[in-house]
Amino acid sequence: MNDILKELTHIRELYSETGAVDTIITNEFVTCIYNFFDSNYRNLPWRNTSNAYYILVSEIMLQQTQVSRVIDKYKEFIKIFPTIHALADADLYDVLSAWQGLGYNRRAKYLWECAKAIILQYNGLIPHDIMELQKLPGLGKATAASVAIFAYNIPAIYIETNVRTVYIYSFLYDTAKVSDAAIALLLQQTMDRLNPRKFYNALMDCGTFIKQHYNASRHSEQYTIQSPFNSSLRKVRGQIIRYLVDKKKARKEELVMYLDCDRDKIEKALHSLCKEKLVCEDNNIYTISRS
Repeated sequence: MNDILKELTHIRELYSETGAVDTIITNEFVTCIYNFFDSNYRNLPWRNTSNAYYILVSEIMLQQTQVSRVIDKYKEFIKIFPTIHALADADLYDVLSAWQGLGYNRRAKYLWECAKAIILQYNGLIPHDIMELQKLPGLGKATAASVAIFAYNIPAIYIETNVRTVYIYSFLYDTAKVSDAAIALLLQQTMDRLNPRKFYNALMDCGTFIKQHYNASRHSEQYTIQSPFNSSLRKVRGQIIRYLVDKKKARKEELVMYLDCDRDKIEKALHSLCKEKLVCEDNNIYTISRS
């Protein structure tokens, strides 16, 4: 598999000599990533479906979460909520319960709200158009593009960590701070517009492999070192949601005792959860929101 690193290094050298992406470089680049993909294809469950709802679920789950953690939760989730109507009709409590183990619980709420919006505004059909997709709760530019690509095979500019890794390693490795605009330009020049679904899946797998050997993404302007999870407000928020899913309700004092955490941090977490309507409070009793 190290052959791909040599081949991408050769592409980088060609690009460095010419300073431009020509037909030769484009063809060599696409051939390189496709050869790797065909030999090292990851048989992921969301790659074996054309169901746009299932792909929407997978793309929201994959935001900031490793593939290995998503696989089983994805299978469980679509078993519990097999259709977009089933998800839209569910209580938020049930959605959050099914989501436990993935983290970033607000994504579950966004997905639930997406389902409701798609039923009301699009007659239950997930839009093809990226601008329409971006109007849905929690779908930024990148996730909207990924849904259009993987659900409908629509050529679009989609930039995330694996895509950045491949393009930085192949074209911009000697650049100190690589902008997403620079990567977008390279994508426009090299994308397989006839089969963007395969093209981006190949980039995902190539990027995953490259990251095992080189941290090319550190050259990106988007690169940040995440604060330690164990001391983060995010951890406390997750613990509160998990407790409320398990116990159904709790008083603040009960949460302070259970979490064995700084009271101020618990209060901040509760405040943010209530503001986002993940949690509601009534007479100092906290529960998962019902709407």
